[in-house]
Amino acid sequence: MLSPPFSLALLCCALIAFIAWAVSLAKRDAGVADVFWPWLAVASALVYAQNTWPPGSIAGITLAAIGIAALRLSAMVIVRSARTGEDRRYTEIRSGWGRGFGIKSLPGIFLLQGVMGFVAAIPLSVVMARTSELLWADALMLGLWLSGFFIQAVADHQLAKFSKGDDGTGVLKTGLWRYSRHPNYFGELCMVWSVFGLALIGGGGWTVFAPLLMTWSILRFTGVARMEQAMPSRRPDYSAYASVTSALIPWPPRR
Repeated sequence: MLSPPFSLALLCCALIAFIAWAVSLAKRDAGVADVFWPWLAVASALVYAQNTWPPGSIAGITLAAIGIAALRLSAMVIVRSARTGEDRRYTEIRSGWGRGFGIKSLPGIFLLQGVMGFVAAIPLSVVMARTSELLWADALMLGLWLSGFFIQAVADHQLAKFSKGDDGTGVLKTGLWRYSRHPNYFGELCMVWSVFGLALIGGGGWTVFAPLLMTWSILRFTGVARMEQAMPSRRPDYSAYASVTSALIPWPPRR
């Protein structure tokens, strides 16, 4: 049985998932899930902060940071969707699931995302409860978070700029993408692990399963693996690019 703060956080995540699902039905665009995804962490953080409100310095900084990140990511997805329509990943899922996709997407996409968002945000239960002053170790973790945010934002901007002139067969090989095939995911993982670091400093080492789940999901389930499987067939030059470029961690191209 979950304790009250966790039960309420899970309920909030489920509610956000239902709202996202309803919007996706109205718009016939399952990519709406990506708009709502970052707000699962924000909602969870607000729930966890209620017992120590107003939040302490580290909790307040963290809450502001994830709120800014959520706004940026949501805005980016909305703009991209307006230009290109439903994300290819969801279009392929829609095609594969066939009839009844709308109903199937509730448990298969939205509620699953809600549960994953709830679990991923559990380290925030420790961070939001912290009332101590900012430590040097906190500054290091916040620096890592800021670096990850910058990397993800720059990578997303470079990809969006490239996509405007791409016919669907090109490969982005410049900017951050020269050093990593998935710099946006690398930036996201930097942010995920930095939040765990803040929880660890506050005695939340037990929450390590959350960043591990996110890392597995990005590498093996929703992100890198899915993209790597689809790219070579759509983009002829991708295999050559992949042979010399790091999959995730930015690194000089192999010669």
